[in-house]
Amino acid sequence: MATSSLQLVKSCGGWQLLDGGKPVLWFPERDKGLEIATIMADARNLYHGRPTTVEAQNDDGEFEVVAAFA
Repeated sequence: MATSSLQLVKSCGGWQLLDGGKPVLWFPERDKGLEIATIMADARNLYHGRPTTVEAQNDDGEFEVVAAFA
């Protein structure tokens, strides 16, 4: 089964959550975006058995894996 990916990227003064590259939610604060993305990834893995990673842009614009559920 393919791994799904949730990515939190800087967008319009806040943070956009991408699911498989498609925008799904926007957050004014990075921490809240990470919290919701982690809950979504955990639920996806728990209920559907899909390995899911959460990645977020750092201050340099590079992506870091902040959570992984396998």
